[in-house]
Amino acid sequence: MQFSLPRGASRRRCLLAAGLLTSVASFPAEAQEGSSPPTPSSSKSVPAESATLAERSEPVIEFRGADGGAMSPEIQREVMEQLRKEPLPPAPTPPPRPPQSSVERKAVNGPDGDVVVSGQRARGSVLGSLPPERSFSPLDIRALGVNNIGDLLEAIRPQVSSDRGREDGDPVVLLNGKRISSFLEIAKFPTEAIERMEIFPEELSLRYGFPADQKVVNVVTFARYAAGVGQIDHATSTDGGRDTSGGDATYLRIRNDTRFNLNGEYNRASALLESQRDIVRDPGIVDDGRFRTLLPRTEQFALTGTVSGNVVKGVSSTLNGRLQANNTRSLFGLAGDRPLTRDTDASVFHLGTVSSGSAGQWSWTLTGNYDRATADTFTDPGRIAGTRDVARSVNSFTNADLLVSGSPLKLPAGPASLSVRGGVEFRDFSARSSLSGNDGRTKLSRDRTAVQASLDLPITRARPKRADGLGSLSVNANLEVEDLSDIGMLRTFGYGLNWSPLRGISFIASVTDEDGAPTVEQLGAPLVVTPNVRTLDFTRREAVDVTRVFGGNPALRPDNRHVTRLALNLQPLRATDFTVSINYIRTRTDDPIAVFPIVTPDIEAALPDRFVRDSDGRLLRIDTRPLNFERSSQDQMRWGLNFTRPLGAVPPGLQNANVRVIGGGEAGLQGALPPGARVIRPEAGSAAARRVENLTSRLIFSIYHTWRFRDEITVREGAQVLDLLNGSAIDNRGGRPHHEVQAQAGVFKGGLGARITATWQSGTYVRGLAATADGAAGNLRFSDYGRMDLELFANLADQFGGASAPGWLKGARIGFNVDNLFNSRPAVRDDNGSTPFNVQPGFLEPLGRSLKFSLRKIF
Repeated sequence: MQFSLPRGASRRRCLLAAGLLTSVASFPAEAQEGSSPPTPSSSKSVPAESATLAERSEPVIEFRGADGGAMSPEIQREVMEQLRKEPLPPAPTPPPRPPQSSVERKAVNGPDGDVVVSGQRARGSVLGSLPPERSFSPLDIRALGVNNIGDLLEAIRPQVSSDRGREDGDPVVLLNGKRISSFLEIAKFPTEAIERMEIFPEELSLRYGFPADQKVVNVVTFARYAAGVGQIDHATSTDGGRDTSGGDATYLRIRNDTRFNLNGEYNRASALLESQRDIVRDPGIVDDGRFRTLLPRTEQFALTGTVSGNVVKGVSSTLNGRLQANNTRSLFGLAGDRPLTRDTDASVFHLGTVSSGSAGQWSWTLTGNYDRATADTFTDPGRIAGTRDVARSVNSFTNADLLVSGSPLKLPAGPASLSVRGGVEFRDFSARSSLSGNDGRTKLSRDRTAVQASLDLPITRARPKRADGLGSLSVNANLEVEDLSDIGMLRTFGYGLNWSPLRGISFIASVTDEDGAPTVEQLGAPLVVTPNVRTLDFTRREAVDVTRVFGGNPALRPDNRHVTRLALNLQPLRATDFTVSINYIRTRTDDPIAVFPIVTPDIEAALPDRFVRDSDGRLLRIDTRPLNFERSSQDQMRWGLNFTRPLGAVPPGLQNANVRVIGGGEAGLQGALPPGARVIRPEAGSAAARRVENLTSRLIFSIYHTWRFRDEITVREGAQVLDLLNGSAIDNRGGRPHHEVQAQAGVFKGGLGARITATWQSGTYVRGLAATADGAAGNLRFSDYGRMDLELFANLADQFGGASAPGWLKGARIGFNVDNLFNSRPAVRDDNGSTPFNVQPGFLEPLGRSLKFSLRKIF
C-alpha cells in the first residue's frame, strides 16, 4: 500500500494505495503571507499556532474526506509520522490568489428571503438537477471484478435496464456528462479509468435528445489515465461439445480532454450438435443429430479506435471507428447422405464523430455516424449436390444530430431547462437472392428528418432547513415530430412530473404516446427459404421438419404505444448506500410489430394463410415473416433493493472518500498522478494498512422482482385474445411468467472477490391444445426455472507481496466463472408426464453448465 502527496501547497492532495487505490482529500487554499489557514476541525477563527505554521517553509497539510469532513486524528497522526520520516520539500512561493469567481461560489438572496449559494458543478455532471438513482465509486466497481465498461453494464444489467422501451432496455450512455457517437466508442475502456458512474431515470434521456424509454448511465473518467490491458479467456461446457476462447487487448490514454483508445478482440466458439445432448428422438423422425446444430460455430474479429481532443479552442471533438467481421456455420439435417449447411459471413464498418461546446448559458453537441453492414448467406437447399441458395444484404446508415441545451428563463424556483434536437438520417437497404434458380432483388431507402424539444419547469424548490413547503417539484413536457420518406409523418409526445418532498425520497410520474415505424429490414429483408427446420406443431402435438420462409414484409404498418409510468425511489438511510425503487408501468400498443409466433391452434385460426399442410393435415411450410398484431396490453410492477457497504470498520472521514484504483505497478502509478507527487507506503500489517483494506473492501447485494398483472395480445380483430399469463403462448418458452426475480450478492476484500448472480421465473402453461390420437393430454406445463452463476477472481499482487510483489504480478488478475452452476434446464410436461420433442431441455437450454478461465494484466 502507498500514499501519495503532491509536492508544494495545492488545493487537492492525493492519498493512495499503490496498485490498489487513490483517495482524494481536500486541503486548504494556498498559504499566503499574513494569512491563516483553517485547522482540521474548524474553518472559522484560526489559533495563533496555525498562523505560525503558515510562516514556516514546511507546507500546512490538512486531511479531509471527499465530503469535506476531517479524517480521524489517529489517521492524521499515522500519516504525519511517516511524513516526518520522509519530510516534504519546502513549499514554493504561491502566486497571488485571484479574486473569487462567481462561478466558484456566489451567494444571493432568494425571492423568499433564503440565502441561495451556487457553486461550480462537479466535473462530468449531467444536464439539469435530476438526482441519480445510484452512484458507483471506483471501489464499488472494483469489487465487481469486471474488465471494461461493456462488462460493467452487463454485470449490473437489472439496475440499468428499462421496461418502457421497445427493445431490450439498454441504457443511454454518456461520457463525462456528454453524448457520445455510439456505445462502441467507450465499451472497451478499462474500469480502472472510471472516477464515478451514475444511473439516472428515463426522464433524463429527454434532455439529451433521446426518447424517455431508456435509463441514462453517466460514466465519468479520471482526468489522467494511461494503461494497456490484455486479457485471454477460455470456456468449456461441462456436458461437452462447446468450447469458446478469445483474446482482447486495449490501450487507453486520457489527459483531460485529450483521449486515445485502441482495442482489438478475437473470439471463436465451436458448434454444439444435437447428438451431444440427451435428446430423445420421436420414432418417426430420422436420427440425424450429428448433422444438426443447437449452437452454430462462430468466429469474430473486431478492431476499434478512438481519438479525442480540442481541435478548436473550447470545442471538444471525437472520432471513432470500428471494423468487425463475423462468420457462422450451422447444420440442419441430411439430404440423402449429404449434410445440409448454412454459412453466413457478415461485416460491419462504423465511423462516428461528436463535437461539443458552449456559448454563454447554452451548450451544444453535434454527433454524426456512418455505418455499413453486409451479410452473405449460403444455404444448401437439399435438391442437387453442389448447388446453394444465396442471399446478400447491404445496409448503410448515415445520420447527423444537433442538440442544444440551456435555460431560456429563470423562475422563482430555479432556471427552466430547454433541450432541442434536430436530426437527419439516410438509410439504404439492398438485397438480392437466388433461390432454386429464381433471382430476386430488393432495394429500399428511407430518409428521416426529426425535431424534438423537451422543456423542464421547476415549480417549487427544497428548503433543507425548513419543514414547510412541497419540497422540490418540477414538470416536463416533450414533443418529437419525424418525417419518414417511405411512411410519412409520425409524432411522439409526453409529459410528467418529478417530486422530491424530502431528502432521500423522489416520485416520478410520466405519460408517453409514441408512433413507431417498422425498420427497413423488417420491410425488405431478402427472402430466405430454409428446408428441414425442426418445428413443434402444437396443433397436432408432433415434431416435424418443415420449410420456413424468412424475410421482410412490405405490408407492415407503424404501431402506436401509450405508456404510463409511476416510480418511487427511496434512500431511507442517509449514511448508508441502501436504495429502494418501485416502478409501475402500463403499456397499450395498437398494431404492434412482432416476429412470427409458434404453431398453436389459436395462432393458426387467426393466420391461416401463413401455414401449408398436406391432405393428411401434416405441416409442410410456415411463412415466418414479421407481421402486425391488432393490439397488445401489459401491466407490471418492478421493485428492487440495492445495498453496498465496506467490510469492517472504516475510520471517520474516510467513509465517503473518493478512491481511485491504479494498476500496472510504478508505471501505472506515475501515469495517473499529477507531476511532482510523493509516494508514502504504510508498513504492512499496520493499523493504517488494515483500515485501508477495510476501506477497499465491499459487501454487495441487490434484488429485483418483476410482477406482471396483465399481458394480452389480440392477433386479429374478432379473434380470441391471447392471455400470455394464463395459457396462451407465442414462442417455445410457453407464455409469460407472472414473476421474475434477479438477485446478486458479492464480497471483495484483500484482493479476493466472489459474486453470485441468480435468476428465477415462475412456471407457465400452454392450454387448449387438442389431445393426440394416443390420448396424450392437451395442456403443457413449463415448470419454474432458475439458474445461478458464480464468479471468483483474485488480484495476484495482493496475494504475493502487495506493493513488494514482482512487477509482472502487479496489475494481474485471474478469474474463474461457473455459469449455470447447478446445470439447470427448463422442464416441460403434459398432464401425462410426457415431454414434446421440441421443448426438451436440450433445446431450451442447450449449453448447460460452463466453466470459464481468464487472465487479465494491466501494463
